[in-house]
Amino acid sequence: MASEVLKKGGEVTGEVWGETRGFDFEGMRFGVKAWRASAPDARKGGALSVPIVLVHGFAQQASTWDKVALSLSRTGVECFAFELAGHGKSARSTVGDVPGREAFDLGFQAQALLAFCRVVARDAGVAPVLVGYSMGGRVALQTACLAADDLRDGGDLDRTALRSSAAFAPRGRDRRLDAVAGDLWDGDRFGRISLRSSAAFAPCDRARRLDVAGACQRDATANAARMSVAVPFSALVLESAGLGPVDDAAREALRERNFAWAARVRGEGASAFMDWWAGLPLFESQQYLSADQRERLRAGRLANDAESLALSFERAGAHAMSSQGESIRALCELAAKGIPVSYLAGELDAKYCKVASTLQAESQGAVSCRVAPAAGHNIHLEQPEVFASILEEVVESCTPKPAAP
Repeated sequence: MASEVLKKGGEVTGEVWGETRGFDFEGMRFGVKAWRASAPDARKGGALSVPIVLVHGFAQQASTWDKVALSLSRTGVECFAFELAGHGKSARSTVGDVPGREAFDLGFQAQALLAFCRVVARDAGVAPVLVGYSMGGRVALQTACLAADDLRDGGDLDRTALRSSAAFAPRGRDRRLDAVAGDLWDGDRFGRISLRSSAAFAPCDRARRLDVAGACQRDATANAARMSVAVPFSALVLESAGLGPVDDAAREALRERNFAWAARVRGEGASAFMDWWAGLPLFESQQYLSADQRERLRAGRLANDAESLALSFERAGAHAMSSQGESIRALCELAAKGIPVSYLAGELDAKYCKVASTLQAESQGAVSCRVAPAAGHNIHLEQPEVFASILEEVVESCTPKPAAP
C-alpha cells in the first residue's frame, strides 16, 4: 500500500525507512516519523494490514521506536511515530512561532493525536492500532477518554472538531490548517498534502448518529460508520502508563511533584536534570543495555531543552489526567464496543506491574493485561523483539480479512 502520508509533491517516493514528516494541528507543528511497509506481499491472505501509530515517552523522540518499527515494516505493517510537543521535530518552547504554553496541555495533545489517527485511518482505509509508552501512554489514554466521550455523546464530534481558535490560529501561508483533517507536511519541502475523506470514515448526519445506549440504532451500517469516526483506532496498547489519580488528594500530590520537577529542570538545566532522571529506580533495568544503546538513549535525552521538559511536567503530567476511575471506565467502554485494549508492563518494573494488576481487576478482564519477561519500564527498548511480536498479534487480530471468493 503506497501511503498518502508519505507522498512528496504528489508523487510516492521509493521505499521509506523512517522518513520525517510534520503534522499541523491548530497552528502547532508535531513531528512524525514514518516507516513504509517494505513487504506488502507478506500480509497474510493479501489482507489490508492495519497500520500502527506509536507515541514515545518523556524526553524521547520518534527514534525510540526504530527497532520495533523496522521489524514491523518488514512484515508489511506501516508505522507512524507521533512526537509530542517540545520533543523531537515537534515545535519547542524556545521557537518564536510556537502558539503558546497551551500547546503542551495534555488535552490539546490528545486532541491532536486523535486528529492524526483520523488522517492515518482515512488514508489507509482502516483505523490504526494506537500504541503509547509512559508519557505517550498518558496522552494515548487521554485520547481514548475523548473517543469514549464521543461515543457517549452519540458519536458527536464537536469535542474534537478541527477548528481554528484564537489561541492556536494558523500563522501565515506556511501555517495553513485543513479545517477537515488537519495538515500533514513534508519535513523537507513543507509542501501541503491534500487529504481526502474515504467513504468508510465519512461522518453520518445527526439523525443517523450512533446512539451508544441503543435508543437510536436505526441503521447498523450508519452506526458502524459513525463509530469509525468517533474512534479512529482499531485497538489501543498502553505500555507502562499511569491510569490517572485515584482522588483529589493524589492529584494534588502529583501536581506538587511535577511542578517541583519542572522547577528543578529549569534550575539545573536539561543535561544535569536528565543525568538525575536516568538514575531513578524506574530505569534501573536499563543498566543492562549495551553501551551503544545506553549512549544513544542518553543522547536522545540530552537533545531536549529545559523549558520544553518543564512545560511537559506542568501541563501534561499525571496530575492533568482524567481520574483513574474515569480512565478505566473509558477503556472498558471501548472494549465493549469492539476496540481491543491491552496493557503491557515489564516484569522488572514493580510499580507498573501493580498498575497492570489493578487494571486487570478493576476492568474485570475487559482489558488484556500482560507482563513482558526480562524487561523493565521501557519494554520496547529492552525487549524489542518481544514487543514487536505482541504488536504483530494485535495487528493480526484487527486486520480485516479478505472477502471469500
